[in-house]
Amino acid sequence: MFEAAGARTLWAMHPTYLTDLLRSSSFEALLPEALRGLAALTAPQQARAPVDPIRDGATLIIPLNGPVSPKGSYGGTSTERFADQVRAAASDDKVGATIVAISSPGGMVWGTEEAGDAVFEHRQSKPIIAVASPYSFSAAHWIGSQASAYYASTSADVGSVGVRTGHVDTSGFEEKIGMKTTLLASSPKKIAGHPYGPLTEEDRADIEADILETNARFVAAIARGRGMPASQVPGVHGEGQTFSAARAAASGMIDGVMPLRDVIAKYGASRTRLALMRRRAEVSRIITDL
Repeated sequence: MFEAAGARTLWAMHPTYLTDLLRSSSFEALLPEALRGLAALTAPQQARAPVDPIRDGATLIIPLNGPVSPKGSYGGTSTERFADQVRAAASDDKVGATIVAISSPGGMVWGTEEAGDAVFEHRQSKPIIAVASPYSFSAAHWIGSQASAYYASTSADVGSVGVRTGHVDTSGFEEKIGMKTTLLASSPKKIAGHPYGPLTEEDRADIEADILETNARFVAAIARGRGMPASQVPGVHGEGQTFSAARAAASGMIDGVMPLRDVIAKYGASRTRLALMRRRAEVSRIITDL
């Protein structure tokens, strides 16, 4: 079941991927209610089974794949499920380090901030490393920037910082097929930004205010995660642009260029040795106490 994407839905997603996603679902949205059921029966199933974390010794690898949204619609990752996995890893004594393997164009703003907060909280107790492999855009970059360290594979791209939404006026389409929708509400605000007519200037101003407020939180999260002033974020992380791994590393946007395999080897080996040292120390204390 898809999550509703209406006029007030805010997206933090690479524009090309978002255009493709919205185009694939726009035809059904334009259909009269009576025909939507038939379209749903004939449309290909887009939802996929969620990918579970992979344990490699003391290292837990959590995937962040595809479009992100609270429930994991559009064949991507559920930010709610992802945040739960991150919190579980932080509290699991058997996990020495967590690696977030990112292959995502971003997605809905809903749920992204909470997922990023879960990553930032994790790093307070043990390492959590994000790796863009092969890309980490917008909402995914928001989440990845909250990790203890943030890498990108050699051919990867990162960035696309920003928030957007849109409005579709379907009144012309309805007129062509002989329909006319009339909305009745207790207040004009209750139906603000509806798709059955042009967007009013007042509604446009309200939506733009939401965009700016959300983007400010996006920038603040990057500043917190990367340890830099918010005023410097646009200059380093861009305002919608994407960057190659090499350029991102050179500017300090990420911590370096390193393939996922090498990150797993680096952090997995070091954390395994640390866990072994801790177990030996505990055994020594027990023997001493005896």
